[in-house]
Amino acid sequence: MKTLKTPLLGRIAMLIVLIVAAGTRPSGASGFRNPPDGASALGHVGGKMTLTRDASLLSHNPAGLTELGRAEFLASCTLADGDAEFDSAVPPGGHAETENDPQWLPAVYAVAPLDSGRLIAGVGITSPYGQSTEWSQGSLFRYASPYFAELRTLDVSPAVAVQITDSFSIGLAADILFSDFELRQVYPWSQAMGIPLLPDGEARFDADGTGLGAHAGLQWKCTPRQVLALAYHAPFDIDYEGDFSVSGAPAGGGLPISSSPFDTTVRFPSVVAAGYGFQASDTIRLGAEVEWIEFSRYDELVLNAGLLNALLPQTVIPEQWKDSWTAGLGADWQVSERWVLRAGYVFIESPIPDSTLAPSLPDGDRHVLSLGAGYVRTRHRLDAAFAYSLFEDRHVDANPNPLFNGAYELSSLLFAFSYGYLF
Repeated sequence: MKTLKTPLLGRIAMLIVLIVAAGTRPSGASGFRNPPDGASALGHVGGKMTLTRDASLLSHNPAGLTELGRAEFLASCTLADGDAEFDSAVPPGGHAETENDPQWLPAVYAVAPLDSGRLIAGVGITSPYGQSTEWSQGSLFRYASPYFAELRTLDVSPAVAVQITDSFSIGLAADILFSDFELRQVYPWSQAMGIPLLPDGEARFDADGTGLGAHAGLQWKCTPRQVLALAYHAPFDIDYEGDFSVSGAPAGGGLPISSSPFDTTVRFPSVVAAGYGFQASDTIRLGAEVEWIEFSRYDELVLNAGLLNALLPQTVIPEQWKDSWTAGLGADWQVSERWVLRAGYVFIESPIPDSTLAPSLPDGDRHVLSLGAGYVRTRHRLDAAFAYSLFEDRHVDANPNPLFNGAYELSSLLFAFSYGYLF
């Protein structure tokens, strides 16, 4: 059999990376976390750590990869459609709606067993964090908050899992992260210059950066029908560097430059997760899991625009996010040899307090319900899932910026599709 030459393998790998990176348009699931990758994981969303049986376990519980038994390539795409409406308290009667386009989150995985199946190696390319929000440029808070805010991440994650004993396995993975973000805000030159009737300009931040993290998992099959899993995602920081620019400066306004270098740092959370799986019958499996997310690391955002710092209303933005929890349940029903049906539920607590909630990232506590189905035939695996978020009412009245006080109505729909090829 003819083998592929190394340069060709490199070009194929780079093409996959570019395809995933080009499509990484995010929609945050909790704070700026994205939904779980893989249609199978989304279908039983509250039990994904112990119920999922495909290569996306590399992200959720790398120790579980030892259960697969075969090499697999998995490609997944999640379509996210989220919107927000805002009814202001000051001025009363003010209303705004986001203009978000549906976003898509692709992911690819490849895993292969080694050493008679006791060792599994693989790699995943995913987007674990992201956020995208767009309001009208004429919204009532156009001078107080960006009308467009987007954060994107790409995670290249090589991993290895080892079957230590017949009932115990461990998994380790590195996270090599590439990220960029963009903010656009209407800039009021009349207010800045104290001259009425000046046209508005636009302030824009564009920056990118890299980070390095890791995650690990442990899995113990404590009885023939029960399994326990633990996973830990280490915290990491990304230092962003780019440009800050302001357009529309009035002639003779004394502004020496219209753009300058810009830098900032975003601190991403650690995550600790625990899962329990139970084989209730020959055809039904049940799962439960809980997560703790250390969002308190994101306590402030420091903006450094160099010579243009004077144009920023503040260079240190308090965030004061709080640590949050998720808890959920999942179930699988093996209807036939080829078909499986899935269902799940998860409660997701928002980490953002009223005092720092901003229209650029509206968020709230939510209850997520999911349904999914999977089909396997010979070497091919197809999965699909749908998830709907029921948000609890979010009424903000303690924000220091009165323009941000009011009622936020949020909605979110997720559709996920996966194709796997078994070798």
